[in-house]
Amino acid sequence: MTTGRIIGLVLFAAALMFGAADLWHSYFPAYGSDALTLERIWLLLSARSMVTVESLVQGIWRPIWDEGFGPFLLVPAWGFCGVLGFLFFAFGRPKVEDR
Repeated sequence: MTTGRIIGLVLFAAALMFGAADLWHSYFPAYGSDALTLERIWLLLSARSMVTVESLVQGIWRPIWDEGFGPFLLVPAWGFCGVLGFLFFAFGRPKVEDR
């Protein structure tokens, strides 16, 4: 198994966990529980780094954050990890001459 396929499987597992957590919170909502988006996960991991990156990018050119990173951060975490995992898994297979 190649490194790309291992990374793909780990991302698939993360997508399943984020999907299960999102499904759990939709059936049993907790106070203040929002959808698991990339922005929320980034804020949970390191809010200071998000504020720093946001201020740096907006200092360079504001539309990069508003129209580039902003909508991208509203993507559900399970969808992002699933698509990225699929790409790693699909393109991580060994070449024909290596098989």
